[in-house]
Amino acid sequence: MFTRLAMIAVVLALGSGLAAAPALAQDTPKATLSAADRAGLHARIDQMSAMVDAGEYSAMVEFLPPKLIQTIADTFGVTADEAREASLLAVDEIMSEVTILVFDIDRAGARTFVTPDGSRQYVILDLNMLLESQGIRVKAVSPNLGFKDEGIWYMMDVNDPAQAEFLRKAYPEFEGVTFEPGTMDVIE
Repeated sequence: MFTRLAMIAVVLALGSGLAAAPALAQDTPKATLSAADRAGLHARIDQMSAMVDAGEYSAMVEFLPPKLIQTIADTFGVTADEAREASLLAVDEIMSEVTILVFDIDRAGARTFVTPDGSRQYVILDLNMLLESQGIRVKAVSPNLGFKDEGIWYMMDVNDPAQAEFLRKAYPEFEGVTFEPGTMDVIE
């Protein structure tokens, strides 16, 4: 059981926006968010930024959609609560070794699209971070996926193919959206 929970934790921790994330290669139609949707998205970005500023990194798990957490839990044969708890522990463990020096989500550069089936709008937001761990500084530019589900905005990365696959299992409308990696550079 511990091994499965550890795997879940790693998957969810990577999906929390704390790791380098991909840019999405877009061939899908562009969309325009309503004023209410923009306001809701900006409020969630403000909430995330405040958590990072306060050092509450594990709280960022709440930015992952419950449907995604349930899909991952089902895959590993545990409950959603167990999956969430494992992810909270993993984020705390990972972030105990890292200091975030700069955390900025580029709202002005947000790009809005529609899934290939036309059912869901989504936004790509560049997350710019400067991290330090064991005296090494890393600059990461991580385009993150933002979308609304049941009236709530969620943000996540899909850094590796497994993460993207969990997204597509939970939200099949993302089938056909391709993902490319973000960037991480060591700063000397």
